[in-house]
Amino acid sequence: MKLAAPTALVLLAAAAFAAAAVGQDAAGPTAKSCGGELWRLKTLSDSGRKAVELEPKSTTIAAIGERPFPRRLPRSRQTAFQRQVWQVVAQITKYRVETGGIRLELYDHESYLNAVIPTPDCLSSVTRARDDIASTFKLFTVDCGYPATKDWQSLGAIVYVSGVGFWSERRSLRGSARNGAELHPVTGLRVVAGC
Repeated sequence: MKLAAPTALVLLAAAAFAAAAVGQDAAGPTAKSCGGELWRLKTLSDSGRKAVELEPKSTTIAAIGERPFPRRLPRSRQTAFQRQVWQVVAQITKYRVETGGIRLELYDHESYLNAVIPTPDCLSSVTRARDDIASTFKLFTVDCGYPATKDWQSLGAIVYVSGVGFWSERRSLRGSARNGAELHPVTGLRVVAGC
């Protein structure tokens, strides 16, 4: 009978751990852990997600960089740019981990653009293209073996990148589009060279 008490304690502890894990999963993604108050927009989990055309439209980084910045930073899918998956051919010059995903610095013909692959933990049950986004994250981190850290790492891979148009703050930093345009979330990645 003395053995029953330790066994019961172990089972009770295991049940408490399982309940905590289920509670943690049930809470799901949050703004704090997934990139700020616009995380739903950044993960294609927002209320306007169904308006996005998922068939990629080919363009260039330069063409995206020439788009006029909206009068106010959109907090919902207000522009045609935000309602389309775009595809560009680019060199990934650098990458790093940030809150909610992996940021890629894309380059082509004197033009830069940022793109972000959200972490699978930041995808909610309503995320569109959820499997595509998760597969892209796995391709980059596991299949290609690019371990991302918080520090920028050089790369040089040539890729086709597909992602939803997203407006961020305008920046004058090298490596970003001056008009604040990004591809966020990245929904597809096809490596031409470098993986």
